[in-house]
Amino acid sequence: MNGFLALLAVQALNVPAYSPPGALPAPVPERLSLVIATTVSETDPQPLCDRPNCTSLFLGRYGEAVTVAGPRLAEAFAARVEMGSPWIRPYRLALVVENRPGKEPLVRAMTGFNLRTGKACFEPGQLRDLRWSPEGPGISREHGALCVDGRGQGAPQ
Repeated sequence: MNGFLALLAVQALNVPAYSPPGALPAPVPERLSLVIATTVSETDPQPLCDRPNCTSLFLGRYGEAVTVAGPRLAEAFAARVEMGSPWIRPYRLALVVENRPGKEPLVRAMTGFNLRTGKACFEPGQLRDLRWSPEGPGISREHGALCVDGRGQGAPQ
C-alpha cells in the first residue's frame, strides 16, 4: 500500500505545467529586446487558466541587464513571465522581452547559458511565432537556433 501511495505521489509531482494556447496576445516585433539578465525574484502569480497545473504570469524582477538587440531596457527591470513556479535561486538568462505601452513588459522567451561555450541558444522553433530575427555583435545562428554569446556580459563560465 505504501508503495502505491508513493507511486501516486511521484505521478502528482511530475505533472507538466500546462500553457494554454492563445492566452497571450500576439507579439509586436518592433517592441522586442534581446537581453541578458539575472533573475532576482518572481512574485504575484496570475494564473492563465483554471487548471491546477496551469502556468501563471509571474512578476519577474531582473538585474544586471545588458540589452543585446532591440529597444534598450534598464539595468534593473520588471516584466511578466510565464512560469509554472518561481525559480529556486538566481540565474543568468537570455530573454526576449516585449515592451508593452501601458502594461508591464512581457518575457516572450528565455534560455540559460551553456557553461562550456558561454552561449545561450533559443531552440530553433522557440522564436518562430515572434516573427523577429535580431542581428548584432554576439548574436549567431547555430543549427537553426539563435544564440547569444554571454562571455563578457556576466554569463556563467
